[in-house]
Amino acid sequence: MHSSFSPRKILDDAWRVRSCAIGADRQTVNLALDAVSDVEMHLLQRGWPVGEALGAIPDIQKVLGLGRPACREAIIILEARGLLNVRRGRKGGLFVAAPTAEDVVGAMLMHLAISGARTECVQEFRLLVWRMVVEAAIKRSLTNFDPIGGTGPWGFAVDLAQCIGNPAMALASQLAEMLVRTCEGRPAPMRDALLETAIKARDLPKAFSRLEVLTGPMDLVAPILALETIEHRFAWSERRSAMSLAARMAQEMIHNPNRIEAEWETADRFGYPDLVVRQARRLLQDSGIVQCRRGSKGALWGPPAGPAGVIRMLTPCLMASGMTALDNTEAFYFLATNAARLAAEQTGLHPRAPTMVTRAFANSVDLIDLLRTENLLLELAGNPLLSIMARSLGLANLPRERTVGMPCRADIVMSNHRILHAVEAGDGETAAALARGKAETLQQSPQ
Repeated sequence: MHSSFSPRKILDDAWRVRSCAIGADRQTVNLALDAVSDVEMHLLQRGWPVGEALGAIPDIQKVLGLGRPACREAIIILEARGLLNVRRGRKGGLFVAAPTAEDVVGAMLMHLAISGARTECVQEFRLLVWRMVVEAAIKRSLTNFDPIGGTGPWGFAVDLAQCIGNPAMALASQLAEMLVRTCEGRPAPMRDALLETAIKARDLPKAFSRLEVLTGPMDLVAPILALETIEHRFAWSERRSAMSLAARMAQEMIHNPNRIEAEWETADRFGYPDLVVRQARRLLQDSGIVQCRRGSKGALWGPPAGPAGVIRMLTPCLMASGMTALDNTEAFYFLATNAARLAAEQTGLHPRAPTMVTRAFANSVDLIDLLRTENLLLELAGNPLLSIMARSLGLANLPRERTVGMPCRADIVMSNHRILHAVEAGDGETAAALARGKAETLQQSPQ
């Protein structure tokens, strides 16, 4: 089988943009993780061609310049994360795949649990996604609420997003609903007559008011997400058993970070196959949750993991959804606009000075510095799921975006300063209006 894989053609600038978007350095700790990043970057630049053959394993090993052990490690990670399918036999090889919604939800829950997030952020994220879909439906003057193929199992928002024809919004709605149901929250209704009436009347305030009723009151004393929830949620499927085991291993390491155990000991103790244990360990390693070591030293608890691992799973899932660049842009700008509003509201509750953090790079028109400012604005919103979704959408659209012109970049810098000042002042309406204006500037800028 001829290999179409050529990671050496990737430019350093593309690496810098990708690394900044996910919030991680290109630097990794071993050859296998470097190879994983090479494969991801190659597929990202090619639009994530699901189903395409990359080549036979020996050919890929040669192109990557790896020995057999490092190549095997890289393939285990890529397969465990749902990025590649490995087919054996005469017509076998490596084939491009994409993580499923279940894979992404598992990664999201793992990140939330380890970072100490509360279930309130899941409920808030779903409400935000609902508003995004409803606003898009009103802009399109939607009157037909019957999706092709009939009503689905994930509630009105997924069906509504399918009716308006935005796969990115449909996937976001499904992920939000899966997260809420995993956390035992109130499921979304299949249909709601009052909401549909408000959409037909193009009455956005009334529609948003109805969404508040449907989601119910926010739990202000929401519990911290537990790793046990993830373990139980993903124990039912053989494909997902690595995620279930990873959650159990992470839970043990939180309580006993000095515990050292080899993979064969984990397999023997829990009764999992060796391959599943290896995949679970590599999932934790790839996300920066543990540092794996060969031999009897097993694995060590790593530093608190950032969202990079989740973004790297969600991005190919989005790219495989069939969304267009316009679908992506519509969803991203809605989330970015509301992130500015939420950041200002957070500042009203917990005063801070975000512009102090950005003075080192907020005046720069360099693309990387602009991305760093965007990341900060998303993080200031206080909802990790919002930041993960928006950054994944941005990364998914990078291969299709042309470079923004320098005059436009100067306008963006000025807009960011104004947004940050509004955030500092706790003025959510102004921050959102400025973010909306910046989005319009980006869409109209010379490309």
